[in-house]
Amino acid sequence: MSFSPAKAAIRFGTGLDLRHAAPVDPAALWGSLKAEARPGFAITSWDTRREYARQRWEVRRALRDAPDDDTLRADLGRLNQTDRMASLSDLRASLARLSAAPVGFHARLTRFWANHFSVMAQGGILRSARASFVEDTIQPHVTGQFRDILHATTLHPLMLAYLDQSRSVGPFSMVGRGQGRGLNENLARELLELHTLGPNGDYTQDDVTQIARLLTGLTFDLENGFRFEPRIAEPGIIEIFGKRYGGRPMFVEHVLELLDDLAIHPDTARHLATKLVRHFVSDAPDEQLVAHMTASYLQSGGELMALYRALLEHPAAWEGGPGKIRAPMELMAASLRALDVPPDQIIDLSPRVTNRWLLMPLADMGEPHEQVPSPAGHGDLAVYWVTPQALAARTLWTMGLPLRLEDVPDPRRFVETALGGQASDGLQFAAAGAETRAEGVGLVLASPEFSRR
Repeated sequence: MSFSPAKAAIRFGTGLDLRHAAPVDPAALWGSLKAEARPGFAITSWDTRREYARQRWEVRRALRDAPDDDTLRADLGRLNQTDRMASLSDLRASLARLSAAPVGFHARLTRFWANHFSVMAQGGILRSARASFVEDTIQPHVTGQFRDILHATTLHPLMLAYLDQSRSVGPFSMVGRGQGRGLNENLARELLELHTLGPNGDYTQDDVTQIARLLTGLTFDLENGFRFEPRIAEPGIIEIFGKRYGGRPMFVEHVLELLDDLAIHPDTARHLATKLVRHFVSDAPDEQLVAHMTASYLQSGGELMALYRALLEHPAAWEGGPGKIRAPMELMAASLRALDVPPDQIIDLSPRVTNRWLLMPLADMGEPHEQVPSPAGHGDLAVYWVTPQALAARTLWTMGLPLRLEDVPDPRRFVETALGGQASDGLQFAAAGAETRAEGVGLVLASPEFSRR
């Protein structure tokens, strides 16, 4: 095993810095998960986002009857501005959490699961709610059982809205018979292909259709949030993978039973293990490591802590040099962390500075705040983040960051602080020979070595 504290902090955490000691062994890294399960820096709650959306809907409804009412238009503008300011606040809080965490493995896993269950608000009444979704459904369950995350994400209004589940109606339900409406298979398909069994799982199109029938009834409204509506639920027994679910009448517990079974399916175990290894360790996951994690997960009955421990204890998790690329948000956090920028300074950034130095650069680097490219989320291969535009944006941001500091560190010492002995001779020479401290530090942050993990 080629474990090193620096590798642990960079590969699995949020980077090296002078304030926090890197994990001394895999057990310490695993133990940090419970210690960091309750991060500071508040994220806007889902209930608050839902209330913003409810108020916006009421104002828009009133504007249909009085389109020239200046007071109503001002109210709508105020609600939109409040939502936008909350979104910028969530961005600052998310970045502060990443940069300030003693280790950051928990924060990294939160981001992993947020990408695994990718959603976003698509404008209109409901907007800028992805950070609230993550805080509501993923953050509390990172160290629990996978079924807990699966329950929370599948039934969350943002997931139901994003995948059009509220439009899905059982053909033989009360509403389906009366209005001739039918199934929408989006959630059923992504539940199998992305969230549980994976694209290589043993299922057919008929399984997708049967699961879509079972999922009918899942809906939400802005007044109450999630609710199960029996009038649109497909009644009767539905057979999925040889097991019978449902009944007359239908209840949400029938859906939860299916989710529980999917959570401990062998294909799900392998899919999750493969994705975790690909995310943290290598674009080409080691088969023995994946098999070890799969077996540990199934033996534990779907415990995520068992899955993480199996990952960290296997020698393959520590082999090779840095081969993955830090995502833009992680690059920002690692840079601020290495430069010892206090998290309060991040939290206190003005909306204008947040927009200019965080929001716009993230979009240019390929990770726009509150947005995902598809239900599959961002790609996990290293090459996904390496495009000409993204590399130019990374260089511009990292070279500009030291210029904003009052006290710029000596580049010759900063190389060790940021990379822990993993810097090349060429990078050390370039940092030492820079004309100014800011330029030398910027060269370190913009280097390929710092972008890799």
